[in-house]
Amino acid sequence: MLAIKRVAVIGASGKMGREIVKGLSQFDDVQIVGAIDVINMGKDIGELAGIGTLGVQVTDKLEQCLQVEKPQIVVDFTHKNAAKVNIPVILKNGISVVAGTTGLSKENMKEYDLLARQNKTSIFQAPNFSLGAVLMMKYAREAASYLSQVEIIEYHNDKKVDSPSGTSIATAEGIGNALSKVGVDNQFVDDSKCRGGEFNGTRIHSVRLKSLIAHQEVLLAGDGELLTIRHDSFSRSSFIPGILLAIRKVELWEGLKIGLEGILDL
Repeated sequence: MLAIKRVAVIGASGKMGREIVKGLSQFDDVQIVGAIDVINMGKDIGELAGIGTLGVQVTDKLEQCLQVEKPQIVVDFTHKNAAKVNIPVILKNGISVVAGTTGLSKENMKEYDLLARQNKTSIFQAPNFSLGAVLMMKYAREAASYLSQVEIIEYHNDKKVDSPSGTSIATAEGIGNALSKVGVDNQFVDDSKCRGGEFNGTRIHSVRLKSLIAHQEVLLAGDGELLTIRHDSFSRSSFIPGILLAIRKVELWEGLKIGLEGILDL
C-alpha cells in the first residue's frame, strides 16, 4: 500500500490547477491539503474543480499554508514570475516541489538545486508531464542520429505566455546533443516573441491559437523523404499521470531532477 502524500497546489484556481486537483483526488495515496492562488480566495477548491467539497479553501498566503497544513509536496503550475518567488519559499521550508512552470532559466535551476540540498529536500521540474510527449522527445533524439535536418512546430493556446514552449526547447536540446552540437548558442535573443527562431541548431516555429492545448511536430528530412513525429494533448488530464508519478517519487532524492524520462525507472 502506498503512503499517503500531503499535497498543496499553487495556481489551484486556474484551468491547470483545477485539473490537477480533480485528477489527483482520484487517488487514495494523495491528499489535497492546500490550495494557493490570488483569485477565488476563501472558496472550496473541490467545488471549483467540480468534484464537490474537499474542505480546502483557497488562500493567497503561501507560507502560512505551508506551516499550518504541513504538505510534504507542493505542485506549482503558474507563471515563471510567480514561480521564482514561490519555489525558494517552499524549499526553504524543507518541502519538496513538483514544478510544471516553464520559462525558468538554467540559473534558476541551479539556485533551486542548491536550496533544495541546503534544506535537505528536493525539486522536480519537467517541461511536459505527458508520458506521450516524453516518448515523442525520445524518438526524435533517436531519429536525429539518422536524419539530421530537423525543424519543430509547436502549437499551444493563445493564452500561453512563453514561446517557444519548454517542450520544444527540451526536444531541441535532446536533438542537439544527439548531433553533438556542443558549442551552439542555445539562447534566443527574445524568446517571448519567437516565431521560427533557432535553438541549439534546430529551428522552432511557435503557433498560438485558441482551443489548442499542447501539440508538437518534429519534422526530420532525408533525401527524398520526410519523417514526422507528432504528439497531441487534447485535454489537460493527459498531464495527470506524469504529475502523479513525480509526486510519488520526488522525495526519493535531494536536490534537483529535470524531466520525466529521468524518473520513470526510479
